[in-house]
Amino acid sequence: MERKDFLKKTFAFCGLALIPAAVIESCSKQSGTNNVNFTIDLTNPANTALNIVGGYLVTNGVIVIKYTASQFVALSATCTHAACTVGYTASSSEIVCPCHGGTFSPATGAVLSGPPPSPLAKYTVTQVGSILTVQS
Repeated sequence: MERKDFLKKTFAFCGLALIPAAVIESCSKQSGTNNVNFTIDLTNPANTALNIVGGYLVTNGVIVIKYTASQFVALSATCTHAACTVGYTASSSEIVCPCHGGTFSPATGAVLSGPPPSPLAKYTVTQVGSILTVQS
C-alpha cells in the first residue's frame, strides 16, 4: 500500500470514528436542560403578556406561561425533537412545536403527541410582588 492511500484511509477512518461523538453531542444539546436563573418584572411593558391568563413569553431559552390566575409555569422553549422554539396555544392549552407539530403539556412539559422523544425541562417559578424568578 502506498503512503498516499494509507493516509487517505486513515483519515477517513478517523473521521468516521468522530461521527458518533458528534451525534451524541447534538442530541444532548437538544434536551433543553441548562442552568437557568433570571427574573422578570411584570410591570415592564415588554412583559405585559404575562399579566393575563394564557399569556406567555419566551426569554432566555425558556417559555414562561401564566397558566392560571395565580400560577406561572416555566419550561424549556427548545423542542426536544429538532431544537425549534416552541409556542403556547391557550385555546387548546398546549405547547406546540411549529417545526413538526409536536405538542407538550404546559403543566408538566410531558410529550402529548408528535415526534419529540422526551419532555421539556421544567423550571421553578416564584413570585414576589411583581417580580418572577425562574430557576433550574
